[in-house]
Amino acid sequence: MDSSDAHESTQPRQRITTIVFAVLAIFFLALRLVARGMKHAHLGADDYTLIVGLIFSLIIAGINLACIEYGMGTHTYIISPEGQSIIFKLIYAFEPLYITTAGIIKFAVLLMYYRIFPVRLVRIGGLILGGITLAWAIAMDFLALFQCWPIAKAFNPMLPGHCIVLKGALIGNGVPNFVIDICILALPAKLIWGLQASLRQRISIICVFLTGGFVVIASLYRFSLIFIFDITDVAWTIADAQTWCVVESAAGVISACLPTLTPIVKFFTKGVVSTARSLSKSNLTKSGTGALSQVDAGEVGLIDGENKVTVTAGDAPRHSNGNYALADMSPNNRGSSHLKGKGWTMISTETDRDST
Repeated sequence: MDSSDAHESTQPRQRITTIVFAVLAIFFLALRLVARGMKHAHLGADDYTLIVGLIFSLIIAGINLACIEYGMGTHTYIISPEGQSIIFKLIYAFEPLYITTAGIIKFAVLLMYYRIFPVRLVRIGGLILGGITLAWAIAMDFLALFQCWPIAKAFNPMLPGHCIVLKGALIGNGVPNFVIDICILALPAKLIWGLQASLRQRISIICVFLTGGFVVIASLYRFSLIFIFDITDVAWTIADAQTWCVVESAAGVISACLPTLTPIVKFFTKGVVSTARSLSKSNLTKSGTGALSQVDAGEVGLIDGENKVTVTAGDAPRHSNGNYALADMSPNNRGSSHLKGKGWTMISTETDRDST
C-alpha cells in the first residue's frame, strides 16, 4: 500500500458525526417526554420502547467512539496489533447490538402508530411488520454472532477456522432493513390520505410522518458504503458504514419523537395564534362581513388519534367571551376530518386513554 495513505484519516468526521447525532437523539426524546408531561399523559409502551432504543443507540455510539479511539478511520496497517485486536472485538460486539437497536426502534414506531391510529388497517399491518421485524432481528443477530467458527475467529483472524463472506452478510442484512423501514413509513399513509381534508392539509399531515424518511435515506446510504468494504483494510473501509449505523439509529429515535411534539409546538406558537386572532377580530369589526378577511384560516383542526376537534373560522358558534366554540365530533367519525380551506392541521399523539 502507498505510504502516503498513512496520513489519511476520517476520524474527526466520524467522531463529530457520532457525537452530534447521539446528542440530538437525547434532546428529541427529552422533548417527547416533556410533551407527554404537558398533556398529563402516562407513558405508553411506545415511549418505554423508544427509551430502550435510545439506550441501545447510545451504547453503539459509545462503541463507535471507542473504535475511533483505537484507530478506526485510519488504514489498518498503521494500527498496532493490540489496537487491531481491540477494534475487531468492538466491531464484533457492534454488529448484533446495532441490529437489536434497529429492531427496537422499529417496534417503537409501530407501537406509536397503534396508539395514534387504533384502526384495523394499522393493527393488522403493524402485527405483520412487527413479526417480520422480529424475524429479521433474530436471524441477523444469529448470523452476526456465528459468522465464524470457532466464534473467536470473528475477532481474531489468525485463528484456524472459517467465516462467512462478511460483505455478502452485510448486504443480506441491509436490504430487508431498509425495505422494512419503507413499509413502516408507508403504513399510515393510506389512512391519512383518506381524510376528508384539502390536498394541502393531507400533505402537511403526511409530511409530519415522512420525517422518518431520513431513516430510510440513512439506511440506503449506509448500504451503499458496504460495497467499499475490504477485509484486508477493515479499519479504513468500515468506518463510514459503522458511523452511519449510529446516524440511522439516532435518526430513528428523532423521527419517532417528531410527531409527538404538538404540545410543545402549540406552546411556542400560542403567541402567534393569539396575535392572528386579535388581527382577525379587528378586521371582522372593521369589515362587518362576518368572515375573516386578514386570516384566511378556513378551519383549524386537531386530530388526536381517536377524536377530532374542529374550530370553524367565520361561522362557528361563539362563547360569550367572543372566542370560537369547540365542536367535538362523535366517536363514529373518528379518524375522519371535515377540514377545508387553508387551515392548520396538527397531530397530537396523546389519546384520551393516556390521560390521567
